[in-house]
Parts: sequence; structure tokens; C-alpha cells
Amino acid sequence: MASSNLRNNPQSEPLTPAKLPNSQSASEPLIATAFYTIKAFGYARIVLGAASLFSPHFTCGLFKLAISNETATIVRLFGVRGVALGELLVTADDASLPDGGRRELRRLLRANTGCDLVDICSLAVAVAIGHMGQLPGALLAGGAAVCAGMGVLGLKTL
Repeated sequence: MASSNLRNNPQSEPLTPAKLPNSQSASEPLIATAFYTIKAFGYARIVLGAASLFSPHFTCGLFKLAISNETATIVRLFGVRGVALGELLVTADDASLPDGGRRELRRLLRANTGCDLVDICSLAVAVAIGHMGQLPGALLAGGAAVCAGMGVLGLKTL
């Protein structure tokens, strides 16, 4: 009897919505969690980049990586990259744009995440062929993994 009642009573609305929301609409402001996560990620990049730029020996020492004076120049180059990517993340949102700067934030988060993933692969190769010790490689790759995770989290919240 219950099954015949269901057949005779067609529903006017579908059981699932036509489109499941997976993110905020472009006209809505960023939720606070997304905004602060992206900003924290940008500031962390700036701090680590500035530390690498101005004190490469100390910064690498935090990761148990001894570097020569010649290698310090390369570390400074990576520091400049970190400062630039972080500064772009911090300043990317633009309320005057129709999407509030979301497109630009997505592009920057993808670029940051891509850099971190390439760093992880490069570190894995360096450890595998013996150019870097396992502990420094693991510490550096762990830091890059945290940054990549923050980038992915930022992308999911946009």
C-alpha cells in the first residue's frame, strides 16, 4: 500500500539540488577562514624568504643543512622567490574586481603549490642520489609539504 501511494504522489521537486555548491559565489566576500589562511600563507612565505635572503646560513641551519658561501647565493635566490610569491598572495585580493580577486588568488595559489611540489621532487632526487642528507631533505620537504597543503587548502576554500 505504501508503494502505491508513492507512485501516485509525484514529487514536484527533485531529491537533490540541480547544482551542488562547492564554493562561494564570486560576488560574495571571502569567508574569514579562507581569507586569513591565504594571508597567513603569504606572510609565512615572506618571513621564510626574507630569512633566506638576509641570513641563508642561519636559515639553512634550522633545517640541519650546512651550506658554503657559494651556495648561500642560491639560497638567497630562493629567498627572493619566497618574498615575491608571498607579497603577491598578501596583496592579490581586489574588492574592485567583480570576483573580488578570486581568479588572481587561484592563479597565485596554483603557482605557490606548483613551486612547492617541484621543491619536494627536487629534494627527493637530491636525497636519492646522495647530494643531500636524509634529515635535511626530510625537514625541507616537510616544510614544502606544509606550504603545498596550505596552497591546496586555500584553493579549496575559494
